[in-house]
Amino acid sequence: MGEVVIMNKFFDKSNFLLNDFTDRQKKQSLFVSVLLIVFFLVSSFTFINGLYAFTDVIGSIISGSVDVAIKDLIRSIPLLLSVFMSIWTVLLLQATFRNVSPEKWKRSSFKDAICLIAFGGANILYVIIGRIAGIYSSFVEGAPSAIYPLDSVLFSLLFIAIGVLAILYFKKWQEKFPFLLPSRPIGVKARGAYATFLAFWLLFALFGFAAGLYSIFIYDFAHGYAFYGIMTILAYLLAPCFLAIWEFYYNELKEEKKKELLLPLGIAGVACSLLIVVLYFVSLGTGLDAPSNAGFGMFPVAFAASVNIATMLQVACPLIVAVVALIKGLLARKAQ
Repeated sequence: MGEVVIMNKFFDKSNFLLNDFTDRQKKQSLFVSVLLIVFFLVSSFTFINGLYAFTDVIGSIISGSVDVAIKDLIRSIPLLLSVFMSIWTVLLLQATFRNVSPEKWKRSSFKDAICLIAFGGANILYVIIGRIAGIYSSFVEGAPSAIYPLDSVLFSLLFIAIGVLAILYFKKWQEKFPFLLPSRPIGVKARGAYATFLAFWLLFALFGFAAGLYSIFIYDFAHGYAFYGIMTILAYLLAPCFLAIWEFYYNELKEEKKKELLLPLGIAGVACSLLIVVLYFVSLGTGLDAPSNAGFGMFPVAFAASVNIATMLQVACPLIVAVVALIKGLLARKAQ
């Protein structure tokens, strides 16, 4: 019986903004949500591949091979531009949910569409010039991805298509298929700090999702490293899980329900984060060489000499988010 009461408290339909939407708003919200998930997945994999490429550049500089670093950087520019465009698209889709006027949304989206077309076109042109100039021996060199740099060209064509469709929508289709805004109003006073925090959280979530998935195939789960490997994967996945709850649950709540449920969500988040932190450090205690041996193939620069920087940050980020939610929840309860 207690479980039913808890479920009703957290998942009652009347708690959510969607309950008061028209059918068209519900369909539009679902459409944007699906696009957001798809581009999150795309961005996650382009981001971690971009990190691999960037760490190769840093590694070459540290080893004193500056010429190799410059060559690798020049070769990696299409990948880095693909990372930028994919993450930018995720942020734009998130912004589509926000409480802005239709006119402001149209102006900003129109400019963003033009920028996507420009960046996509520049990326394709760079690859073509790079092939002619000998930067690439082929349009399919096979590293850092199986079809690089062709995949960057395909990504760019996708973003160009998105930009063109957006412009066509505003020019020809908007009156016939109006997008009803706002859909998920979020009142924030310090918008600059909020946007910066969200961007950093998104980067941790993108890395965590791809790293958690890659680790399943890369980590050494034998030789006594199974517990460490499992806890590291859980630590990676915590940030994207928290972001999903924030994006698709908390931000879907009505304002009065946000104030009511933020504290229990913060408590649950802190408890979950602390549990992962404790178990993670327990797993480290079973073998201090685990990061450099079991995880080195995942992200060498972060696991070298058992430093394990990447996982430490992945553990810290969700805990910070949960503590912030807990504090805000306590302040909201106190203000009532």
